[in-house]
Amino acid sequence: MPTAAAQARHLSLVRLEQAAGQAFGCAEEVEKAVTSRAMTLLTPTTITLATVATAVAATITYLV
Repeated sequence: MPTAAAQARHLSLVRLEQAAGQAFGCAEEVEKAVTSRAMTLLTPTTITLATVATAVAATITYLV
């Protein structure tokens, strides 16, 4: 498939995807904001803090 035809097909599919997203009420900015908030919960620091908090809670529960 020539490059121009492939590019035209790609742009057509992108437009179709955007139209379908708008038809179902999905805004592109909302998806990006949700993704960035979700990625914050997966940082190594957050996982480490959650692990330490769980270990402390388990130790307190065991001692009480």
